[in-house]
Amino acid sequence: METHFDSISLRDGEVTSAIDIVLLTDVLKKNGEEHLYETIMELSVHVEEAPLVIFGWQNVEAFVQAIEAARTEADAGGEPLPDDPLKLLVTVQNFKEALLEYARISEAPVRLDTTCLLCSLAQSMQVTAELRTLDLDPWIQRIIAVGVPNTLVGVPNALPVACVYVPRPRFNTLDRASRQYPNSLWG
Repeated sequence: METHFDSISLRDGEVTSAIDIVLLTDVLKKNGEEHLYETIMELSVHVEEAPLVIFGWQNVEAFVQAIEAARTEADAGGEPLPDDPLKLLVTVQNFKEALLEYARISEAPVRLDTTCLLCSLAQSMQVTAELRTLDLDPWIQRIIAVGVPNTLVGVPNALPVACVYVPRPRFNTLDRASRQYPNSLWG
């Protein structure tokens, strides 16, 4: 009997879902930042010591609309919004930039556009912890609660805002950097 594994693969004795692996070229194309390909490939040679944290943006525009809806609701006498941890005037571009700057460790090098954070190994762990902490921020939770209309019950279509990946050394593939949580900014 022949066995087919269309959506899973075995790597280092571990079963990995194909949904957790994406091509760097696909992420860069979707982000509109294809010009970063060579730079990221050069940097990924050292990914074991200096991991890159790569953001594959997804529902940013819908989340920005949810922010505006929550602000409008609060201005119209609804429940007031908690303090904004990102402290920004919201556009899609500056929302992406603010998220990366929020997660970037102050000692780390500057980010590569809105796609990539350069980190040491310890800093990459701090980045993923910061991203998870942001998920739990009262302002973010309020925006998620307001959300935008959705056809799937309990799953706001403004989420996830991005999938977070790390590159494999010397390959054009990325692995998911963090676990998926319900109602999380990070898919």
